[in-house]
Amino acid sequence: MEICYYYQILDIGIVYEKGGTGGRMWKLGERKRLREELSLWREILDFVSMEKKGIDCSKRLFDDMDNMCRKYNLPNYERILKLREAIAKDKCIFEINKEEETKINNLILGLLNDAEKYLEIFMGKKMVYRILAILHNFPKVMHGNNILNGNCRPISCQNAWTYAQGYMNDKMREEYSKYL
Repeated sequence: MEICYYYQILDIGIVYEKGGTGGRMWKLGERKRLREELSLWREILDFVSMEKKGIDCSKRLFDDMDNMCRKYNLPNYERILKLREAIAKDKCIFEINKEEETKINNLILGLLNDAEKYLEIFMGKKMVYRILAILHNFPKVMHGNNILNGNCRPISCQNAWTYAQGYMNDKMREEYSKYL
């Protein structure tokens, strides 16, 4: 499967979750679901690395997404699963700047790690969703026109960083700027 589709799926997952900020307290099962989804997102980044080595990971990705959809009601992934055959066969050509890709992948992993830390905190919900808001534009840098979401437009790394800074305090800006 083309690498840009992995980033598009990551993008769709993050944008969907970013919208679920309701309330200060965790809902029953919400942390468990988010923890599993963060794990899926990390796995997607691993699949990108494996795809670069010539290992097709599309079946594993779709199986993992299918398992999550069976466990939780996640319409964002169910919609993608309906297109699995077309996605696996399609050729979506997008040249990614290798240096920029490495930096963005490291930033995404750093943000996912921080989000996971806040999942463990009883009152960490607000911070988890803040991190998702910081994170949500970075996968868009890694793919061209989005076949899976026609309303989504590509964004430059600089624009994604500028947008993300709006959700950061000074400490976060300093911490995350090391990635870029």
